[in-house]
Amino acid sequence: MEQVRTTIRMPIGLLKAIEKVRNPEEFPTVSDFIRRAVEHYVREQRRRKLMEECRRLAGEEDLTALAEADLADYTEKMARAERGEL
Repeated sequence: MEQVRTTIRMPIGLLKAIEKVRNPEEFPTVSDFIRRAVEHYVREQRRRKLMEECRRLAGEEDLTALAEADLADYTEKMARAERGEL
């Protein structure tokens, strides 16, 4: 994976707060901590956008039956049907 080196500016108070919560064993450098935090933020933003899009597409549909479905059972039945066992 290609990496790019960049510099960021942040208030000293934020840097001190990061140092208070950063686990040096898990995140040896502040850069490691910030990278993981940004990755987490981006992932959460993508999830939020996907949820909003799903809600928009569902519109007025009643999806309670789907939410209550036993997907593991459904998947097993589909696999059995593909093998010709049903």
